[in-house]
Amino acid sequence: MKETFVCFCLVFFGARLVMASDTITVNCSKNIIMGKYGSSVVLPCWLTPVTDAENLEIRWYRPDQFKNPLLLYQNRKVITDLVEMYINRSSLTLRNPQSAGLKQGDVSLRLDNIGLSDIGIFHCYVSGDKSYNSNTVKLSLTALGSFPHLSLEHRHDSVNLSCSSCGWFPKPSLLWKSTNEKGDLSERQSPIYSEQENGLFCIYSWVILSSSVSNSMTCLVTLSEDEKRNVSLEIGAGLPVENSGVWKILFTLALLCVLALVGIFLFRFYRKYKSKSEYKEVCRDEQPNDFSMEELWKETVNIILDKESCKKEFLSFNKQDDAVRDNDEAAKIYKGFGFPYELCVHGRNKFSSGRAYWEVGLKQTNVPCKKSWLIGVAKASYTISNNKEDFSPGKGFWFLCSDPENGLHVNTEPEIVLPKNITPESIGVLLDFSKSELSFYNVTDSAHIFTMKIKRNSQEELVPLFNPGIGDKAPLKINPLRKIQAEPEGNASGSDANQHV
Repeated sequence: MKETFVCFCLVFFGARLVMASDTITVNCSKNIIMGKYGSSVVLPCWLTPVTDAENLEIRWYRPDQFKNPLLLYQNRKVITDLVEMYINRSSLTLRNPQSAGLKQGDVSLRLDNIGLSDIGIFHCYVSGDKSYNSNTVKLSLTALGSFPHLSLEHRHDSVNLSCSSCGWFPKPSLLWKSTNEKGDLSERQSPIYSEQENGLFCIYSWVILSSSVSNSMTCLVTLSEDEKRNVSLEIGAGLPVENSGVWKILFTLALLCVLALVGIFLFRFYRKYKSKSEYKEVCRDEQPNDFSMEELWKETVNIILDKESCKKEFLSFNKQDDAVRDNDEAAKIYKGFGFPYELCVHGRNKFSSGRAYWEVGLKQTNVPCKKSWLIGVAKASYTISNNKEDFSPGKGFWFLCSDPENGLHVNTEPEIVLPKNITPESIGVLLDFSKSELSFYNVTDSAHIFTMKIKRNSQEELVPLFNPGIGDKAPLKINPLRKIQAEPEGNASGSDANQHV
């Protein structure tokens, strides 16, 4: 009888051990995973005990969407096209560089181009022949907005300084700082928030200062100690407010005389310059207003797009490789996530000295002018990402950009937004190494738009950079070379830019 009981116990506990050995546990990070808007993030999950997951089923899904997973690993294949908003955005990845992946039970999820709709809980479900288990991980994100824009308005005896910035998440805080320790803020407005179409926030505030203030004012917009933007403005001392009415009368008369002289000057030269652009020059006062488009055309080079070094699955090129636009797949992937910086394509040309000029058309017959585009140059060794912060002059990018949300702007540091009345149909680009400058022109109106300085390693080659954006029917097209009438022999002018295609 004892022998029978002992055998029974051995069989029972042996079966329990076998069952225990087949049990898997899904472990996920207990901390909230923080990502940055528009970037990539890893949601770490792994199996214990260490188990080879190559033959298991892995299912990542959102709450109440078990039957519609955003990623399904089954029969050793990864399927990511089951939920439209996650197509080409989800993949299995390593939770750390030391991970051996599925062989050691690493079932972590990578999400690209994250947006506000991704905030919340993600379920990780793993099943085998004899066991299954699941766990959850929570994702949140932040969006670092634009550099604050300061606007100054003079009043009778005070100065109204306003500050605004957009593209933040969650709602940021705004702080005014003054170099005057005693403080000059006679009145201030609590921040006002507004929500953009993509769910990100704008913030606005203003302060009223004494007209005699002479110091530096700083507008600081912040999410945390590491996520903040600030811009400062030097405010010169205004005229003291006098009790004597005589001084006010003399000042008013002098001001009227100056305004009259300025009006006469503008009237005399209006006809001479009426064919020129009425744009406000915001970069360099020394940029000539009487430049000749013919002189620029003499520096023209033939640009050919390099479609082998870009995300060509989202772009469409013509047979001549001189026109590009987004395709339907790009609109599905990038819609709602801001400007698609990953869709950049560069020219095969490389420049290191001299001058080079090219033109880019933004409008096609019977098709509205493009609203979303990027035109400029980049260092030849650049790398592509979809993070706006990576596309700065400090990292080798200089460009003019347009998108429906931010309008026309230049990627200076801080970013400069151009007047809304600038709507070019064709952009001219002049790269001048002798002056270390990149200039942009409105070809249709023969008008200078903007000139920016280029700081680079003297040995670094630059390439033309283009991005067609998304949602426009018109392509971004390189204009054909202009035919310049030949000059007398010995006076021919042409580009001495060192380039190769």
